[in-house]
Amino acid sequence: MPSFSTVKASNASYAPSYIPTAVFVGGTSGIGQAMAELLARLLNGRVNIIIIGRNKIAGERIIAGFPAPPSGEAKHEFLQCDAGELKNVHEVSKLLLQKLDKINFLVLSPSPNVTHAIPTPEGLELAMVLRYYARVKFMYELLPLLKNARNKGEDARAMTVFAGGLGWKVDLNDLGLKKKWSMFRMTLQTGTYTHVAIKALSEQNPDIAFMHIYPGTVDTPANNIHWIVTALHPVLKHLMWTPADCAENMMYALLKPEFSAGGYWFGRKGDQTTPGSYITEEVIKKVWEHTVEVAQLH
Repeated sequence: MPSFSTVKASNASYAPSYIPTAVFVGGTSGIGQAMAELLARLLNGRVNIIIIGRNKIAGERIIAGFPAPPSGEAKHEFLQCDAGELKNVHEVSKLLLQKLDKINFLVLSPSPNVTHAIPTPEGLELAMVLRYYARVKFMYELLPLLKNARNKGEDARAMTVFAGGLGWKVDLNDLGLKKKWSMFRMTLQTGTYTHVAIKALSEQNPDIAFMHIYPGTVDTPANNIHWIVTALHPVLKHLMWTPADCAENMMYALLKPEFSAGGYWFGRKGDQTTPGSYITEEVIKKVWEHTVEVAQLH
């Protein structure tokens, strides 16, 4: 496992011959924001960045803080999207397919602050949509742009920031957790669902890199799920990553040359791990079929 100084030095050495295009879904706070800011800083603004989120004011404020690229060389913009509804994911994906000619880096980190199940207008559960279904739908629908990047001889990588290497045995009799929901159960189940998605997508598209990474405990607004946690924050924050430090670890995995194609799972320091023993052939088949149906991957 590399030292943090090695991680930062590796990131600082990133110097592509082309101007990359990066899309950050859930980039208006926390880890997504920190990763977008880090990439803009590493390339001194010479990178096309699109931040996707609900908060337009926050998104535009973040972009205003990026280093300004030389005139006409790159573009930084915000697109508004409530990813809690899959129809919105589809509409934004269609827009990106029209606007862009490639995506080199697709980073997904939308996450709700929830302690209970919240139904969406589409009849799904909000936390599961944001942590799983919406992310897979973005990866699947934006595949043409990732493929275009690869066809140019450039990086083509998708990363979901959630629970790399973590997970639990999948309840195949309750896919989607319609019968029994708890935050703990939802987190572990969707962690394993995501392992399945990374495996399925990477096998279907072997020339593109699909990554599932665990950030560890990070000092972001996503932790404010209970007043007790908020009250203890002055003490707990010393046990957490700052978003900026976490972003360095996430970026290390995202940019490392050897992770250029295939499926990858990473721990909280950008160290490579495995999806665990819960990914059986039966689990892969049934979870992926469920995902295709629910997320409407057509």
